[in-house]
Amino acid sequence: MKFLYTLLLSMVSFGAFAQYYVRQHFESPFDDFRANFYIDTVNYSNNKWQIGKPQKTTFDSAYSFPNAIVTDTLHPYSAHDTSVFYFTMWGENHGLLSLSFFFHLDIDSLCTAKIEISGDNGVNWIDPFTEDTTYMFNWSSGKPRFDTSTIGWSKFDLNMDTWSFSYPGSSHVFPLYRSSDTVLYRFTFISGDSLGHHDGWMMDDFVGQSTGRVATVSHSNDATTLNIYPNPTNGIINIHPNFKSNITDRIVVYNMQGQQVYDTEPKGSTVINLPLPNGVYSLKYYGSFGVTTNRVVIIKQ
Repeated sequence: MKFLYTLLLSMVSFGAFAQYYVRQHFESPFDDFRANFYIDTVNYSNNKWQIGKPQKTTFDSAYSFPNAIVTDTLHPYSAHDTSVFYFTMWGENHGLLSLSFFFHLDIDSLCTAKIEISGDNGVNWIDPFTEDTTYMFNWSSGKPRFDTSTIGWSKFDLNMDTWSFSYPGSSHVFPLYRSSDTVLYRFTFISGDSLGHHDGWMMDDFVGQSTGRVATVSHSNDATTLNIYPNPTNGIINIHPNFKSNITDRIVVYNMQGQQVYDTEPKGSTVINLPLPNGVYSLKYYGSFGVTTNRVVIIKQ
């Protein structure tokens, strides 16, 4: 079924790396990776991005029925709004190699729709439309356009193999190397001074390809896991243990160099403000059951 979430494993042609596919169509119960999509309402209080069934004049159906991610499921966009969401994915070795999705745009000339990519935990961002030749990105289905309305659905299909496997001293020299196993995608919609009746931007059927084991940014509700949200976060996270915590429990956060950067003793479900810079961190919860580990991505303005 088209909207069925699947995780497929095969061997890629260049050797011993395992190749994985993560599919997200936003339909329950096959939406295990929905938590990888973070709508930033902290920095953008009027954020219009929503996941749901589109019911507008032009946007009247998702690519895979019934849900998509869209700039408001019911109303046309208003003027002077900036809406942002992030897609986060990581894996062993070099992580995400490619990303594809279907999109529908209904905009005017005063709007901006853009996507940016970061391979260093949000420190630097790459615009794949203007820097594709710099990083040897390949457009598998042809280079799309985000500067005009589309007639129905179009496809974004970007391959980043060469950049993903680059490193200092390799045969390919790029301004920004991959320094993290995490890839961040930032989707920004700016309506500007627009006063027209337009539906904005809608996307569906995301497919990420990765080498190594992939992971979601939240974990299932079993007896020894944590619910952590939002993730990515601006530093403030809600932590809800799926087990009975006690006064001896500890939360310790480490950076990617293995250095301890935060330590606290929670009291059951709690809210924590991590005073840390942008980056990917390992959060370890020490309880009577043992230790559970989660990754936390911090992205601040």
